[in-house]
Amino acid sequence: MDAARKLLVDTLTRRPDLDLKKLSLAIGRNHAYLQQYLTRGSPRELPEAARQGLAPLLGVTPDELRARPPLAGDSALFDDDPQGLFVTDESDLPIYGSVQDDGNETAIAYADPIDHVRRPEPLLSARDGYGCYVIDDTMSPAFERGDLLLVHPDRPARPGDDCLFVQDSANRTRRVQLKRLLRITSESWSVRQFNPPRDFDLDRGDWQKVQLVVGKYSR
Repeated sequence: MDAARKLLVDTLTRRPDLDLKKLSLAIGRNHAYLQQYLTRGSPRELPEAARQGLAPLLGVTPDELRARPPLAGDSALFDDDPQGLFVTDESDLPIYGSVQDDGNETAIAYADPIDHVRRPEPLLSARDGYGCYVIDDTMSPAFERGDLLLVHPDRPARPGDDCLFVQDSANRTRRVQLKRLLRITSESWSVRQFNPPRDFDLDRGDWQKVQLVVGKYSR
């Protein structure tokens, strides 16, 4: 990967408020322009007008976005991406299945993926991103049974965000709940469920992780 592309990817990783679609539209290009630049090498180098528009949005100089020789050790444009950071023609995003946990409001997620799909744009910079299926109606109508959630586990969640709350277990399975985050305290997550509607707290000692839902594919 050349230095200009690496700079763009590193900035996206640090700046969760940015994404390729918004940046592409902000510089007057079609929504997929920067995604194609990163993943397909088209254009090979950003033209001057694109660099001038993109640089202030990223907090860099236009010259830093000029194409330069690949970084040391790179044999090809994207060969240094073993963990699948970029959208490619390959199916590299893991999809996890789950089963209902004895009729209550939690699900047990399988330890291993049941499928892999092409990485969508919202998870482009999420090395640990994944997808999972909704298996109940507790968050209807926002999320319906069978919808595929797109989860960015490294992006910070804020009140008002829809999230997966995760409880790890010793046998590599995980219990998960899909809820809307209302408030964070040192001891609990305050959450909202839509169907039936109710607000309640999840103990942070039991539910150790909160992982941001950044999108979905409807069934």
